Amino acid sequence: MKTCNLVKDLIPLYVEELANEDSAELVKNHITECAECRSYYEMIKQDYEEQKAIQPDDKQLDRLMGQLAGYQQKIKLAGVMMAMLMSSIIHGAGVQFLSTIPFLILVPFVCRLYYGKSWPILLSSIGFGIIGGLLSENHSSSYIPFFTVMTFLTSITGVLAAVLIKSRIGKIWRTVFWIISAALLFASCMAFFSLSGNPVGYVQAMVKSKDYVNKTYEEGVLSFKGVVFNFKDKRHYGQFEYVLNGVRQTATIGFDPDGQVDDYYKYVLESLFLYERSADMKTEITAAIDFSPVAIDAKPASELNITEDEINDRYYHLSYDPERRNKATALRRSESAKLSYEISFGPFSEEYDKLSKEQFIDKAAAILNTLQARQVPFYSIQVKALDPSGSHLQSISFSSSSSIQQLKDSYTTQGYDIYKK
Repeated sequence: MKTCNLVKDLIPLYVEELANEDSAELVKNHITECAECRSYYEMIKQDYEEQKAIQPDDKQLDRLMGQLAGYQQKIKLAGVMMAMLMSSIIHGAGVQFLSTIPFLILVPFVCRLYYGKSWPILLSSIGFGIIGGLLSENHSSSYIPFFTVMTFLTSITGVLAAVLIKSRIGKIWRTVFWIISAALLFASCMAFFSLSGNPVGYVQAMVKSKDYVNKTYEEGVLSFKGVVFNFKDKRHYGQFEYVLNGVRQTATIGFDPDGQVDDYYKYVLESLFLYERSADMKTEITAAIDFSPVAIDAKPASELNITEDEINDRYYHLSYDPERRNKATALRRSESAKLSYEISFGPFSEEYDKLSKEQFIDKAAAILNTLQARQVPFYSIQVKALDPSGSHLQSISFSSSSSIQQLKDSYTTQGYDIYKK
């Protein structure tokens, strides 16, 4: 029994061929004579072979590990391609706010650290740059190549910064390369911000422009659409949508460093108001000057304060709301009283007709009499025409309260070169 117990302890080593020669010889001889131990040996051998069939050998394991590593690289590459594609789409399509973050630099940098290879990142930036350029609102033929080149160059910058960080060199040089990499990323991000804006400026412009609109205009006049960046003056502008004369349009609102508001919507309203008042002025004086051709240019003498209700397209459709119509009428008159007009006798501005002094004064007086008789509001008017020789420019200035004598006293002439234009 002692021999059997010993043999049974050695059988697992014998089956796995791990027993020394003496022990193996002992087991071999014993199981030939002992049926019980031979049966135990057969059982252990069968279990071992079944287990060996299930478990791979070292070569199989190495092959499986290699396949797993390949799958991991493919997954990494897919992630890198997706990140590169998204960064190009974000900047190409100008996605609000996100386009102010330098993903075109940071994504290649992170991808190089994560994936460990440079060429797939750089080559993909070219194809994805074309896709981003096609998604841009700027459909000019030159923008797509520009955006593609920019995407490729920013990818080179990001990859280079990552290569410097991953360099396996001495501790001192590694520190130097880290500093160079950080400086490269910082400088490239600053250059990016100068072209595309930055997140801080975006948020500030959004908050300030919304607050200005809420305080200045009635609710619903301007609808916030986002923030745009003008790389020429390095400023962010809030972008708003409005409807004027039945046409949907956009306007920007920005702020100068000194706090002055750059309100394009107000500029559009004022420009349209000046144009309409100039046309009205021409209608008022046409008969008084015997239908002579004139060019009229209106300019504000002081800051205007108008809304869409004072513009013709809205004003002439306010009959449904008498109170609002009366308010708009009063405001049209008060704001019209701030306007200075330059009236040039001739078909176009600065293409003057030739009039004698008497004809010129008579026409100017007729204009004043007509406007005063009809109580047309204005701040001041300057009338111009050439003298009969064409070498002198005649000028008369008057206000809504001027007398005919004051009009005559304002008569002046100055030398004029007809070929100066």
